[in-house]
Amino acid sequence: MRHALIFPFALLAFAGAALLASAARADQLVTDLSEHQIAIRSNFTGTQILLFGAVESRTAGSRAVNRDIVVVVQGPVRPVTVRRKEKIAGIWVNHDSVTYPDVPGYYAIASTRPLEVTAEPETLKALRIGIENIQPGMPVASAIDGTSQILPPDQENAFWKALIRNKRRDGLYFNVPGGVTFLGQTLFRATVNIPSNVPVGLYTAKVYLLQEGEIIDTISSPLYIDKRGAERFVFRMAHSDPLLYGLIAVLVAAFAGWLASAIMGRR
Repeated sequence: MRHALIFPFALLAFAGAALLASAARADQLVTDLSEHQIAIRSNFTGTQILLFGAVESRTAGSRAVNRDIVVVVQGPVRPVTVRRKEKIAGIWVNHDSVTYPDVPGYYAIASTRPLEVTAEPETLKALRIGIENIQPGMPVASAIDGTSQILPPDQENAFWKALIRNKRRDGLYFNVPGGVTFLGQTLFRATVNIPSNVPVGLYTAKVYLLQEGEIIDTISSPLYIDKRGAERFVFRMAHSDPLLYGLIAVLVAAFAGWLASAIMGRR
């Protein structure tokens, strides 16, 4: 009787040990970025970052089967308000609006294959992989007079689609199937475009390793984009002290006008 009771527990312990050993043998990612900081100056016209890495196999001599890499670069997250314009008395005016509290200013995806064949839609949604799976937080709708209102789901979804459409048009949201290339069995690389209108702030470059549609490993790297030189001083003043920035702008404009009139008057 004692042996009959011990056997199931021993079987469970063996199964648990096997699972742990299997997890320990799972492949792992090793990645890095070509640069972790991008400086924006007056002559900045955009750039590219190179993400490179390797897949460390825990089983000697094993070969990759249905292995995929997905790279997601996103940030910074900020509130965004989408307004709908309507024509009233022949004049286009802002009407209803919806504010999303957690919208990434930039969202780029590169993958070895199209996402729809990389993993199931439920897996991609749970991991928030894909532009259609971005979670912008609880939207807040406002009427033309500023009072809060509740919009039907289809109307609220129209605002969200408009935001995505504008981001795509500005080159800030994009998906590049085939943007990740394997160099042999383990090494891979991906090049991600950074447009000139990219917002400043902290970004994350997250790499997912998938095999047969299942997540095997993930790893993240930070990326910081900031202004440099006089552009940084003007940018920070405009956001930290807008009143002083406005006064200086008016004074500079007045002085430039006076200087131009003085020069023309001498002629």
